[in-house]
Amino acid sequence: MKSLFENKFLIVTIVIAILLVGTTSFISALGYTSYVRNAIGIVLTPIQKGANHVIDSIENLFISKEDYKKLQEENDKLKLQIADQQDELAKAENALKENEKLKEYLGVKEEHNDFVMTTAEVINNTSTSNSNVITINKGLSHSMKPGMPVIDKYGLVGCISEVGYNWSKVKTVIDPDTSIGVYVERTGETGISSGKFSASKEGLFTVNYLDENTTIKEGDRIFTSGDGSMFPKGLLLGTVKHTEKDSVSRETIAYITPIAQIKEAKEVMVITDFTMIYE
Repeated sequence: MKSLFENKFLIVTIVIAILLVGTTSFISALGYTSYVRNAIGIVLTPIQKGANHVIDSIENLFISKEDYKKLQEENDKLKLQIADQQDELAKAENALKENEKLKEYLGVKEEHNDFVMTTAEVINNTSTSNSNVITINKGLSHSMKPGMPVIDKYGLVGCISEVGYNWSKVKTVIDPDTSIGVYVERTGETGISSGKFSASKEGLFTVNYLDENTTIKEGDRIFTSGDGSMFPKGLLLGTVKHTEKDSVSRETIAYITPIAQIKEAKEVMVITDFTMIYE
């Protein structure tokens, strides 16, 4: 590119030189040779400098455009690298948060090392006179299935009853449709926990079918017995608030305060797999 401009400049210079030579010859004939030489020097020097400056500027312009293109390409590559790094950072932050959440369940994990668990957020908590259900943000796309137990860091919340693509409904332990095989920690006797309309209004559930001569009392802790295939053994449900005798059957009914923070639940853990223990 520079050669092209230099050639053009050379042609112009030659033309100017010819004109100057002609003029010089004419003026020399008049005896003004020294003045002519000085004049030629004065005229050609700034022209030469100016032409070189223009040529260099044009060359630098094309070089700058080429450099800009390279810089733009490098910038695009850097943007992609930054995006990838931000994605990795987001994954790392999510893994860290997941790890922090799992620490809250460390006691459960240590006691039940066969549990496979995943966290979920509560997106809706519905309590009516007929049901007590929470909705979580995990569903079919996260391999959720009906019957999977759901816990918080304190104890059993309930189990998944309905699954959508990215949500699941969880029937809690105080829901009237929930029935769970349980045992009393202190005495070892077994029974069935179930929701009861009157009890659920107070945030309680009941334990029925206890031994005829049961000694269950206030403060006793209630755990899942593992009977059936839905719940593993040893999940804490709650503590006995009070007991009463059924007016007809004379059976002892225990009213239980759930250990899980059902109405305040924000995050829960779904037990996606566990080993059944048969005794």
